[in-house]
Amino acid sequence: MPRLRIVTFKIEEDLLEEIDRIAREMGGSRSDVIRRALVLYISRVSRVSKGKRIRRRM
Repeated sequence: MPRLRIVTFKIEEDLLEEIDRIAREMGGSRSDVIRRALVLYISRVSRVSKGKRIRRRM
């Protein structure tokens, strides 16, 4: 498993409450929810940016 690093950032209270709610429902931690969300976001952004690069070349 990759080494995990501690990251600190500011977040709006209502967003944090939603993250906590999802974590409880999933039986995981706040960190689990945030990691999964970031992986999905990065995956989608990467796909979109690759698609734009392909269209520019055509």
